[in-house]
Amino acid sequence: MRRAWGPLAAGLVLAACQTPPSHEQLVDEQLDAIVDAQAPDCGTVRVHQRRQRLDYHVVCQSGAAYRVRVRADGRVEVTPEATPEAAPAPR
Repeated sequence: MRRAWGPLAAGLVLAACQTPPSHEQLVDEQLDAIVDAQAPDCGTVRVHQRRQRLDYHVVCQSGAAYRVRVRADGRVEVTPEATPEAAPAPR
C-alpha cells in the first residue's frame, strides 16, 4: 500500500511547482481572442502596447494594426489603425 502513494505524492509535488501564467501572457491571450473575433484576418497578435488603462495598440502577424479599448459603456471596441508601413512618407 505504501508504494501506491509514491507516484501520487510525486505528481502532487510537480503540479504544485508549475508557475501560473504571467500578466503579459494573460493580456496577450485575451487581446488575441478579442481581435480574432472581430478581425479574423489578423492572425495572432505579434505585439501589443498599453496606451492607457483598458486601451491597447495591437499589431497582428499579418501586419495590420488595431486599437483595442473598453468604452465607457463597458463594450470592447476594435478599430483599425494605420501601420507605419502603410502611412505616407513625410516630405
